[in-house]
Amino acid sequence: MAMKAAARGWSPIWSGNSYMSPDPSQQIADVAVIGGGIVGLSAALELQSRGKTVIIIDPDDERRRASYGNAGVLSRGSILPVAGPGIWNSLWRYMRNADPAVRLRYTSLPALSSWLSRFLRAANERSLRRSAAALNPLVQAAFDRHVALGEIAGTIPLIHRDGWLRLYRTDSSLAGIALERELLAQHSVETKLLSGNAIYELEPFLARRYAHGLLFTQTASIQTPGEVVRRFAHAFLARGGAFLKGSAVDLRQTATGVELRAGDRTVRASHAVVSAGAWSSGLLCDLGYRIPMAAERGYHAHYRLEQGASLGRAINDTSAGFVIAPMNGEVRVLTGVELCRPDDPPRPRQLDLAVSEAARTLPLGQASGPIWSGNRPSTPDSLPVIGMAPRHDRIALAFGHGHIGFSTGPVTGEIVARLICREQQTIPIAAFDAARFS
Repeated sequence: MAMKAAARGWSPIWSGNSYMSPDPSQQIADVAVIGGGIVGLSAALELQSRGKTVIIIDPDDERRRASYGNAGVLSRGSILPVAGPGIWNSLWRYMRNADPAVRLRYTSLPALSSWLSRFLRAANERSLRRSAAALNPLVQAAFDRHVALGEIAGTIPLIHRDGWLRLYRTDSSLAGIALERELLAQHSVETKLLSGNAIYELEPFLARRYAHGLLFTQTASIQTPGEVVRRFAHAFLARGGAFLKGSAVDLRQTATGVELRAGDRTVRASHAVVSAGAWSSGLLCDLGYRIPMAAERGYHAHYRLEQGASLGRAINDTSAGFVIAPMNGEVRVLTGVELCRPDDPPRPRQLDLAVSEAARTLPLGQASGPIWSGNRPSTPDSLPVIGMAPRHDRIALAFGHGHIGFSTGPVTGEIVARLICREQQTIPIAAFDAARFS
């Protein structure tokens, strides 16, 4: 890559974590990727594999990224949108902040009005089935693309195919997901129903508060999601990539490519990739795009388990709306969602409730490390925005993955690289086009 860059007059100069070109009018890369989470890094690695020079513009705060604070689950079963017909039965609880799975930041609701209205319009069976059909090919390809980039970045030893367990406290809560189970079976997502003692044979240290469990047998996990992102970044740098520390602003398309600013630097490239998570829609406003987005804020905390206790795989208590995931000898307790704006300050009340319930589920010991909060970039229909910008043929969009960004980041990266290099796609992506919001 370095030889290719030098031959084209691409003469990078490093200054700490910054990057600049000696000639401010010079195109400094083939592609400028905005956002250094797993989606942006995956796109960068795929583009490098196709001979492109790439610069990533990112604030360089790993704890701010959704790909840092997730459960590490590479879920084969994550094909169902958040909006569905079941929302209506719970809507009053959600509005009162009486359900532990969802909290509303009331002061943020005016800014989320477009998102909320579209979300509620999508809460029906027809939209649910349509979204599941669109998401299935993307999710189905996710594991193999993690392995493919894992060969480059050295992350394969971190991947474990141990399944993912959703837990139900009552017969009625299991009966309430009949449509979900039908769609999972329709799209060949393998599950195994566990009831009674079968749950505790699999996870003996769980409190006996669950009547049923649904085990997703094709699902893998990574107990150090942040380490995957770090290794992707190291691989990107080792292959000749460059980072520019800062937040991208003033993105525009020119006659010959794209241009943006980050701090006091101007970046020019042939193409840009917008993969800045929950901040992506704001960046695109100046280009005339109004893409309804919400930050599904999540929180987590780490705990040691009491001596002798263990957890074999990530679990989701569907009644209390929390997840517990094993993380390198500890467990990570994760909340449901808080609907807010991406720059709203954290309010960890939801985490307090999750930890209280988690302590009744597993023998939690001492807390370990600081509390984390981050923003899952959410669209109203739970479909990501992937494709070329409708009116800008040099700007690729790759954001809005909600709860499945860590899982589908690598396959999204491949899609982006194929778009920019004008290669045929291997999975259908028309449903992810930003034009659906016009």
